[in-house]
Amino acid sequence: MKKLFYALPIIGLLFFTSCDKDESNEVMDESAVTSEFSLKSIYDFHKDITITSDEGSTGTVRVYANDENSLADYSSENLTLMEINQNETLKQSLIRHNKLDLTQPDTDEDIDDQKSDSFEENGADIAFELVALTKANSASKYAINFNHPQNDYAKASWGYYTHYSSVNQAQIAEIARHNFWRKVYYGLKYKAYSNSSWATIQNEWRLIKNNQSFSHTKNPCYQFRMRVKTKKNSAYSVTFDY
Repeated sequence: MKKLFYALPIIGLLFFTSCDKDESNEVMDESAVTSEFSLKSIYDFHKDITITSDEGSTGTVRVYANDENSLADYSSENLTLMEINQNETLKQSLIRHNKLDLTQPDTDEDIDDQKSDSFEENGADIAFELVALTKANSASKYAINFNHPQNDYAKASWGYYTHYSSVNQAQIAEIARHNFWRKVYYGLKYKAYSNSSWATIQNEWRLIKNNQSFSHTKNPCYQFRMRVKTKKNSAYSVTFDY
């Protein structure tokens, strides 16, 4: 099992003290962002996608799947890194970045019915893990906005996505929806310690209305695992942080 470390002592010092906002110094490398278990043991294929925020932060998201063709559909057009300023909420950041429109209704008009699908992993799902992050502003938090690829079918089928937090890097898990036309359901589990079993925070599947967000805090927390069920070409945001 890989363990969390920082290559340079000064980087670790700046991370914990959160000093000058103008300094670009928080670096989280791949060795710092691995699960207790290897996701490569669950998924046959993976690819890395580099994403950059408007403010200049850069992250690398590793996408896992058991179907190599599914990975080919993903690019930086489907994932965006978004800064959440200090003392700013996820929804406030979405509004500032023109991702969320409060003039849209918060009720669903599509007629897709919720199905009693399994919450656990299945061969068709796709997983996401942040494996590197360099912040332009050490005081900022981050979120990843997801807009999954649209298939060629007239009626899109349900898609299943798993979002893993970095180990020992988060006590808060939050998800927000910002697409009126596509329903989003989620469930959430976590491990308190590395040797803990997955414990349920939110049972499958809780509907997120348009412009709605849900936040959960756990302390201690070793890792979060968020499952999302939605239609392709959906739009939602996930953040894991303190």
